[in-house]
Amino acid sequence: MSRGLSLIALLLLAVVSFGLYQLSYEVQRLEEELIEMNRALSQERETIGVLQAEWSYLSRPEYLQDKAQRLLEMRPATARDIIAIDALPWRQDRGQERGQPMAVAPGTSPAQPVAAIPAPAPAGPSMQVAAKPEAAPAAAAPVANFDAEVAAVLGAMQRPANDKRRAQ
Repeated sequence: MSRGLSLIALLLLAVVSFGLYQLSYEVQRLEEELIEMNRALSQERETIGVLQAEWSYLSRPEYLQDKAQRLLEMRPATARDIIAIDALPWRQDRGQERGQPMAVAPGTSPAQPVAAIPAPAPAGPSMQVAAKPEAAPAAAAPVANFDAEVAAVLGAMQRPANDKRRAQ
């Protein structure tokens, strides 16, 4: 009986030793994985810092104002730009209630462009001034240039996943 008990104890010792051996290698593998994840986290934090700095640089008011003036040809509003409220097109939700699309002002047909609608004459002394509609076909090109420039900046900010981090 003592021989059988010794054999069982020896088998139990071998199973426990094998289990501890496997456990120690599993712990080493998990520690290496943790180190790699911490390294990746550090790189992502660095990337976030760089992107925040780039965003701060690109969203400066003077930079945006320069881009808007140069590419969108924006100008301050003048008294000639003020028109009567009735000359404005209907909002989409209000136009649908009345059966008119958004780009058509009330009392006009869809074939008549909104810019060709004459402003109503004021009924008396009023603060409203009828504006002369200005065609702006040349404004589409600067907008396209601005969109292309924004796309180029955003494309430069994105890096492929396999791109190695630049040395600091």
